[in-house]
Amino acid sequence: MRVYILDRRSKSRDQMLGWLSEDKRITELKAFEDYIQFIEQIEDSPPDFCIIRLGQDGIPGFQAADMIRQKSLDIKIIFLSDDRDYALDAFEVRADGYLLCPVKRAKLEKCLMINKESEANE
Repeated sequence: MRVYILDRRSKSRDQMLGWLSEDKRITELKAFEDYIQFIEQIEDSPPDFCIIRLGQDGIPGFQAADMIRQKSLDIKIIFLSDDRDYALDAFEVRADGYLLCPVKRAKLEKCLMINKESEANE
């Protein structure tokens, strides 16, 4: 499973990267701070799973999600935010999950189970 994260460097992002790097199902894990590089990477090598930060300058999270959905409905999108106010908008763009900071490992793993369950049904 490929996982890409669009988020600025932070304690939360570094912690998630650490947890995700321990998951044996993940074959590729990349973090991006630049929105353009993130979208280019998705075009070149689509991930199975994206985590996108909302509410940060320079990261148009909903625009990124729209572009991902145009590419493929199969790519799972989880939004990450410090604020609950984006939750309704997140689900209107068909998000597969919404994590509030500080991220809890159990909640992140629960989001990853979405992908595990779909793989088991194939």
